[in-house]
Amino acid sequence: MPSIRPAGVASDVPSPSWLLREGDTVFAVLEDTDEVASLRIIYKDDHSNDSPAKSGEVTLEEISRVKLPAKSGPTHAAIAVDPQLGRHLITADYVDGTVCVLPIGEGDVLGPVAQVLHGGPDRHGPLPAQEGPHAHWILPLPDGRVLTTDLGADRIHIHHWAGSRLVRTGFVCLAPGTGPRDMHVLPGPSGDWRIAVVDEWGCTVTILEPVDRNGVGSAVGQDGKDEKQSEEFWVAQTVGLGGDGGEHPDQAASLAFVPDALRITDSSEDEDQDTEVPPFSRGFVYVGLRGSDRIVTLYWDGDRLGRLAEEGDPSWKGRGVSSGGKRPRHILAVGDMLVVANEVSDNLSLFRSAADGEPVHIGDCPAGSPTVVLPLAGI
Repeated sequence: MPSIRPAGVASDVPSPSWLLREGDTVFAVLEDTDEVASLRIIYKDDHSNDSPAKSGEVTLEEISRVKLPAKSGPTHAAIAVDPQLGRHLITADYVDGTVCVLPIGEGDVLGPVAQVLHGGPDRHGPLPAQEGPHAHWILPLPDGRVLTTDLGADRIHIHHWAGSRLVRTGFVCLAPGTGPRDMHVLPGPSGDWRIAVVDEWGCTVTILEPVDRNGVGSAVGQDGKDEKQSEEFWVAQTVGLGGDGGEHPDQAASLAFVPDALRITDSSEDEDQDTEVPPFSRGFVYVGLRGSDRIVTLYWDGDRLGRLAEEGDPSWKGRGVSSGGKRPRHILAVGDMLVVANEVSDNLSLFRSAADGEPVHIGDCPAGSPTVVLPLAGI
């Protein structure tokens, strides 16, 4: 049975709240110091008696570290390529609501900040935590566009490349108090795709669909200011997660997708599936809720996202399962397994996606305040 265990410290960079990997390089967002760093993955496989390294040990060697604007509070980053084939690291900065663009040079050395896009100080939502703009996620799309969430202003910003510069061309407005947090591409049956938006304060998942060339879909959002409402995406669906209320209401925090093609199914289940939808285009979506500390399972059929049971259903299909700890901040899908980073309880929890979609808890591993999980040498 798969398991996870501590294997030592790979790098001592401060407050790495987000990590992403490209080849043998890891890019780290250092939230508390307003920095980003690139680090080289070093695989050690020295069996000599003189070497302290264990077989298969992995360490991270710093390549570069760059300062962002003061008090920006970066929380997420992604790599995007402009039409001139320049690579860029783009950061979402929670504290000041900015989005920063940094060039990636030869050897994955990060250059200084080349561009800063501001969220606008007058933009905010109705909740105390939405007192101003709070950029939270960067999503480069398959067609080259770049989306960013503004959790504080209930917006999703749309960007196009103009040479090596990112131009903000419009936005999608969600309902007041939604708090769009994370975004993920969900596959369609014919090579198309949709966007799943994790709504922190609304405790929902919003599905955005691109407007096709025939104008199918409807634009959303309009405030008459310096940006225009989107004519490129429309809100196709909103699915509730059954969040608990009370003094500390649930917050939707993370999402992972496990395609049917990666799970072990029986023949009767296969007969029930729409054979016209490829198994990589359908599967289970897992969303973490902080507060009640649960994982809720939804199903993606290649076009629509649906609940497995009504929100009030007390079974796991309606309510979900325990995250295995406190404050699940990140869920990573690795094949048909889920690794959940429980930030406050200092542990990682490992689950297997069962044939019916239930996350089955199979193990835990101690980890100091984990915020993000990134595979380096396989699980």
